[in-house]
Amino acid sequence: MKEPKSAVWLTQRAEFLAAAKGRRHHAALFTIQAIARRNPEGGPRFGLTVTTKTGNSVERSRIKRRLREAIRLKARLVAFPGTDYVLIGRRALLDAPFETIAAELIDGISRLKPRPSSSSKPLPSSP
Repeated sequence: MKEPKSAVWLTQRAEFLAAAKGRRHHAALFTIQAIARRNPEGGPRFGLTVTTKTGNSVERSRIKRRLREAIRLKARLVAFPGTDYVLIGRRALLDAPFETIAAELIDGISRLKPRPSSSSKPLPSSP
């Protein structure tokens, strides 16, 4: 079986802020924010956030690496196309078994049917 391309990542602050206005799912290990893009073409995109309250830079980097791997192996398969997801990691990710992280991520994404962004409302049809 051919390995799918790597995940596409959110890089601009505006993309993270837009996702914050979408739907949320709170889990023990992280929070997921999701919003449908204005231009729904393309696959899902992901962003990661881990605050400094979570730990020092080594711990935050380890949390992000674990989330990236879970996204690479599991989340891209169940994520909705044309959707932006932001994962906000928690400290519990450091000690959680990887299979638990992956299962919680799949569950969270499958529960989130993203709400369209406010500017993507359909235009009213003219009479």
